[in-house]
Amino acid sequence: MRRRDFLAHAGTLAGLAMCAGMPALGGCASAVTQDPELLRSLDGMIGVDLHTHAGGVHFRTRLDLDLAGQMRHGRMTAVCLGHTGDGPALQRDAANRLISRDPAPGELWRHTLERLDFFDRIVGAQGLRRALRRGDLELAHRDRAPAIVQMIEGCQFLEGRLERIAQVHQRGVRQLQLVHFLRSDLGDNQTESPQHGGLTTLGRDVIVECNRLGAVVDMAHCSLPLVEQAAKISKAPLLLSHTHVVRQPGPLSRLVSPEHAKVIAQTGGVIGIWAMQTPDATTLSHFVDRIARAVDAVGVDHVGLSTDIGGSVRSAWTDYASFPEIVSLLRQKGFRDTDIGKIVGGNYVRVFNASC
Repeated sequence: MRRRDFLAHAGTLAGLAMCAGMPALGGCASAVTQDPELLRSLDGMIGVDLHTHAGGVHFRTRLDLDLAGQMRHGRMTAVCLGHTGDGPALQRDAANRLISRDPAPGELWRHTLERLDFFDRIVGAQGLRRALRRGDLELAHRDRAPAIVQMIEGCQFLEGRLERIAQVHQRGVRQLQLVHFLRSDLGDNQTESPQHGGLTTLGRDVIVECNRLGAVVDMAHCSLPLVEQAAKISKAPLLLSHTHVVRQPGPLSRLVSPEHAKVIAQTGGVIGIWAMQTPDATTLSHFVDRIARAVDAVGVDHVGLSTDIGGSVRSAWTDYASFPEIVSLLRQKGFRDTDIGKIVGGNYVRVFNASC
């Protein structure tokens, strides 16, 4: 039996004793948050959600939740918060199937400019910090100041104009995901048949520009050939912000194989494990099971957390106040605090500092 497996067995027994008579999901939250030893450990961990749209950031005029309050309550340091670059051209039908259309010229750029204005407003209204440069996440943790890494999911707003990378960077964006659902002139995504054989010339230029300016390059939704080509170009570690690692992903699947994940890990990067609910995985405990499997596939230095709150999927982790439960569940799985600190945010901090 591996040491982690032994500790997991012991931790499960302890967890059952602590939560006896309580509901399985969230029932031991009060017990968790009243554990002084756990809270001391939490104070030494930088908690980061690698991908979220919490609060209605896609189209609303203000956040519909107290994001900073949730983060303070849960002792989270930062969330990578942003809108979808191709959002206006996407919608879901009654069966939750994706329907896309060709955007009008300039439509997605206008949408992005409006969203950048929105972020300026919410940062002040919510009392949030922006993480903009190396060391900012550590300072936010030191000061117990909830922070965001502003991101955009999909670079369709570029419309072939590379200079727009500098423009959104100047407005506070520090994480850029190359592609999303809409077909892209940067390269192939996972959910459409390939057109480019991976990365295009423009896609290569975007990676180089992100490295030059200082922004995390996110490979979520990118095809494996694109990721392999990007790994040869980027001078900074790559991020894959939200997915699961499974043995054999289906065709046009958003999930990744261990081989796909290892390409990210070999750059020094991080794979954010999705809290997406599926019929057989609905709880935070199931989420932690996925994290453990990803650690087995690529190593503890290359795994992080992502909720995708406000995205097109249902998340098992919807409230940042429950962050201590995730740490407690990782302990029950047999992870030591030093490794938990890496998983819940330390690995992302390393990638952010190497990029920005």
